[in-house]
Amino acid sequence: MVYVKTFKGYEDKPADMDKQVNDWLTANAHKIKLVRDVKAAMSHETGGRAGMGDLIYTVVYEASEPLA
Repeated sequence: MVYVKTFKGYEDKPADMDKQVNDWLTANAHKIKLVRDVKAAMSHETGGRAGMGDLIYTVVYEASEPLA
């Protein structure tokens, strides 16, 4: 089956997001058959800290069941 895993963080801390995604991939590598795609999206919040917004990573992967 194809599943989606979403990670959320701040756009001014992309290294933290990269680590979170890479740690998840490493921990679940034996269960993931294939990573089909990784998408990133940013949303700017008005009045947010330093004008920064959210950074969302979406990983599309194949596995026998959804992974936490």
